[in-house]
Amino acid sequence: MICFKKKMVLTVTAIAVFFAITASVLFAHTLYMNVLDNEDGTVTVEGMFSTGSEASGLPLYLEDTKGEVIKKLKMDESGEITFKAPDVPYMIFLDGGPGHTLREEGPLNQ
Repeated sequence: MICFKKKMVLTVTAIAVFFAITASVLFAHTLYMNVLDNEDGTVTVEGMFSTGSEASGLPLYLEDTKGEVIKKLKMDESGEITFKAPDVPYMIFLDGGPGHTLREEGPLNQ
């Protein structure tokens, strides 16, 4: 009888672990960022997760070549933001939380 209970506990535990792993894979999402040079001295950044949800409210940073923050911005409710391009080389850093960060070189103000 004790052996049966141990097998049952191990089976239930194995099933629970299987469903936990499956759920984490099914609900995993990736952050995407699209950087558009508007050719008028401004840049538009669009953010979206692979699940289709917008990156609304996420922080977006403009960093110089040393990694220092030039400007702190925030994505709007539709996951977009437009800003004046800096006159110096910079990186765009979109922060979606741990494991969901993106960096891309920003277009220069011409």
